[in-house]
Formats: sequence, structure tokens, C-alpha cells
Amino acid sequence: MNWIKKLFGIHKAGAPAQGKTPAENTDPSTKEELAARYGHLYRPALQWVPGSSGGFSRLGGLPQMPDDLAWPVWKDKPLSFLAQLSLAEIHASLPSFLPASGFLFFFYDQDQGVWGFDPSDLAGWRVLYAAEDCRGLAERSAPDGLDANCIYHPSPVTPRRIELLPDSQGLPKPEFDWRRDGEAYSELRLAALGDAHHHQTLGFPTPVQNDDMEEECQLASNGIYVGNPEGYKDPRVPALKPGAKDWKLLLQLDTDDEIGWMWGDVGTLYFWVREQDASAADFSKVWMVFQCC
Repeated sequence: MNWIKKLFGIHKAGAPAQGKTPAENTDPSTKEELAARYGHLYRPALQWVPGSSGGFSRLGGLPQMPDDLAWPVWKDKPLSFLAQLSLAEIHASLPSFLPASGFLFFFYDQDQGVWGFDPSDLAGWRVLYAAEDCRGLAERSAPDGLDANCIYHPSPVTPRRIELLPDSQGLPKPEFDWRRDGEAYSELRLAALGDAHHHQTLGFPTPVQNDDMEEECQLASNGIYVGNPEGYKDPRVPALKPGAKDWKLLLQLDTDDEIGWMWGDVGTLYFWVREQDASAADFSKVWMVFQCC
């Protein structure tokens, strides 16, 4: 929040002027006024907050993964293990297009050299699915080649249902004006997340940079390099763009010092899945986006 204030020179918000439309009003907005204006945009999500050690879902540590699932490798090095999640726990808190049972295991390039804009980077992250009950399995030993600094501190988590507004980048302009509405809207939106880290499944992401990750996933996963503006001029883009709506947030992982995660410069990892793939329990096509300051 502080870096946003410094960047835009925002000061404490006050009451809005009376009798003016949002586009005309130049006085700082209040959270109450913005809640009335944008309250219809709230969407349910699950925030992963500290849980009991007896549960399955966990960030960091080592995976309780079946023997028939091979530890994924990228450029001759094992990927770092990030998280294991129980789909039954997710379903109990927020039923959705995700399977009601099974277990997910998330991995990422231990060198953090994969950002998601290059189609050739697909194997730089992996999400593995297990249908069998993994709760009683022993932790898998770390494979040779996994740097000790990439074996993160285990943090048991549990899903907490929240109602979350979209990032301000997705709000209509000129109705939304950052200089007038920005501080109050950010406070209103972030109130749902509280003081916990922004680890999340479903709902709207909390972007560090641009809020167009669904389109980035759609284009990159279909073979278009989007690491520069030229990619968006590819003649295939118009036909592909409508499919961006199919991509949903599977897991957002915030920088978290307690676990040992520092994604670039206080960045975030975003794992996205197409709704139709997840409904079929197919997590082989998950796309990841890495953003940092």
C-alpha cells in the first residue's frame, strides 16, 4: 500500500462532493461510497490462512505425493515444491468447477527464470493431480539437484472464504479515477484479505503489474510469445482472445518471508487453469504468470 501512495502521491481520502456524478467529482472518495458503487462486483474466493498441522493442505515443505507421480524436472534440474492442496477442502469451503476430491501439487523453477510470457517455458512449472487419498503418505524425499534454499519452510494452511472486489485496473473508466478513488478503493478491496498473506484460490487476483493475465495465459499457451508488444499483433490474436474468459485463478502465491518465498522483488506467482480442463481433472495445461515490482 505504501509504494502505491508514494508512486501516485495519494493523500488521506475525505468525503465526496454532493450532487456530482463519479466522473465529475474530484473530491477524494470514501470506502462507503465506493462499496455502494462497486458492491455488485464482489466475487467469492478462498484465502489460504494458517491452519492446523493435522490437515493436508500446506505451503512449502516436501510433498506427500504418490510414488507414481514423478518429481518434475526443468532443464535437468528438479523443480522446487511450493504447495499441496486438498480439493475436498476447497470444495467444502467454496464449491466450483474444480473437482470435489483429489489432491494438487504445485512446482516451480528453482532459479525463478520462468515468467509465463514464453510458450516454450511450459515445463518450468507443473501442477500434478492425484485422485487417490494422499493424506497418509510419507513426505517425498528431496531429489538430488534441489538446492537446499528451495526446500521451503512448511506452513499448514486452511481455506477461508472471502468476498473480493476486482483490482482497480479492471474498473470502468472514466467512472473510476485513481487520483480520486484509488486509496479508498485499495483499502476497501484489501480489507477482505486482512493482515494475512495474499495466498488465494479462485476469485480475482491481486496483480503486482498488469491485470491482463487471463489474456496472457490464453495467448502464450497457444504458442504466441507475449514478452513484448509485437506478440499482441500476431494475426492469430483476434480469434484467440475470446478464450481468455475460460482462464480461472487456481492458486496465487504471495511473497512470504516465513515460508522463505521471495519471488523476484516482492512478487507473486499466479497459476491459472481453464475451467473446462479443471472440470475434467486435467491440470497438465495449467499456465503460470510471474509478476514482481
